[in-house]
Amino acid sequence: MVIKPLLLEYVNEPLGIQIAKEVKHKAQQYQSPHAFHQCILEDLIKEDCFESFVEYLLSYEDFRLRKIRETVVSHLSDTTSLGELRQQRLGEIVGKIAAAVSQTTEGTSGELSDTKPLLERVCLILERNSKIDVKKESLNGPLFSITTEWDRFVKCLMELLAKMRLDLGQEFNQNVDVLEVLNDLPVQPQDQLLHIVRGCDKRCPLCKAPCEEEKLDHEVHSSLLHRPKGMLPYDFCSPSHLSCPETSKEAYGELIICTNLHLEDPNWNNVSDDLNSQKTNNYWRYVLARFNEKFAAEFKQELVKLPEDWKQITKEDALESLKGVFAKKECS
Repeated sequence: MVIKPLLLEYVNEPLGIQIAKEVKHKAQQYQSPHAFHQCILEDLIKEDCFESFVEYLLSYEDFRLRKIRETVVSHLSDTTSLGELRQQRLGEIVGKIAAAVSQTTEGTSGELSDTKPLLERVCLILERNSKIDVKKESLNGPLFSITTEWDRFVKCLMELLAKMRLDLGQEFNQNVDVLEVLNDLPVQPQDQLLHIVRGCDKRCPLCKAPCEEEKLDHEVHSSLLHRPKGMLPYDFCSPSHLSCPETSKEAYGELIICTNLHLEDPNWNNVSDDLNSQKTNNYWRYVLARFNEKFAAEFKQELVKLPEDWKQITKEDALESLKGVFAKKECS
């Protein structure tokens, strides 16, 4: 009732942080918000799944967290590091408890009228020497208020400790349910990774594109890839509620709806209204041309009338423009 929960708590405590460090070291997309966002957009194009695009566009935060969790699960499924980390921590805590028991019973012998004080001293040594917080409430009750010999009680305690280490060690070596292990961790690795790749939480007030500024103290927001009309429901990003005449419903009739963004929100960088010069739009141009009918059906809207050159953009063109956008941002 006391020892096993203590062992598991000690084993699980640092695993979330350790797993996040492993994933960050192994996967390049977890080096920065830009690297992660670029990877997500590349994967979306390669997967070519309309439903994934809709999830990304409408529920970016949830989509992002799901992708991170999938990376963590995949990493743990393909490596033995989880079992190794758990075995290492198990050995450490068993050694610390054994040392505390030995220190408590040094020079004692004869009959033990109450085992509870002995166990409380073990807990105090663990807290003092190893900074391990033991929940001593479990020691309350008649179960530990027994009369026995010191040597016999300590021998039984050490045998129990050894058996638990053996049982848990075998359990850790077996095929484990990764999701079950993750759910038991006090610190979730996906939360640690999200902190690295999260970036700015602000979204474009018109097309909901995420801000790509990585500096924490930035005052003006900007997005590398604003979305054209037709990729979101009208009521999701329609500027009909805006007070600026330059961003009226007439402006929304254009394919690029963020051309007067600074008038809607002075904290956002404006977007050029020169459609031909915006090669960065090749990414979303390709996506819209690829799924124009599906977007219209999904959001119960009319088909967007696309320029012919948008329909000629290939997947390779979209990926190339995406790489160029993020490469340029990294150099700026």
